[in-house]
Amino acid sequence: MSLTLKPSEIYFSQSSINNQFKNGRQIGQVLDDICEGRISVSSFPLISVMKRDGRWTTSDNRRLWVFRELERLGKLDEIAVVQVYSIHDKKLTTINGGVSVKVRGTGPGGIWHNRLASTASLSTYLRSWRDMFDSSDSLDSI
Repeated sequence: MSLTLKPSEIYFSQSSINNQFKNGRQIGQVLDDICEGRISVSSFPLISVMKRDGRWTTSDNRRLWVFRELERLGKLDEIAVVQVYSIHDKKLTTINGGVSVKVRGTGPGGIWHNRLASTASLSTYLRSWRDMFDSSDSLDSI
């Protein structure tokens, strides 16, 4: 069965993931490629999800990491997924309920995962910074 979910509604099945896909590309580099329009989300196979303990869980943890980062960056709202009815036991290693995953190796690579989530976050930051100044000070001159 095919459905659509927000990446943040899908939980990791593993406690950690390799920082590279099977083809050797770092997950952060793939994120960069999507953010910069070199590849499309639609070029990826659908993530398989299973309802486990009332949560959608996937064994496609590296792809989920990329899609969650895209959602955090405001570049993706939902993804098509396919429902399955089992996940191999060796993939069920999460120790935090699948909320987050540790990236093994030298980190994810790439640069986009270090960026602010949205202009709304930037606006909030700038407003709080502006509030540190007296009302007589003007940020327009900066």
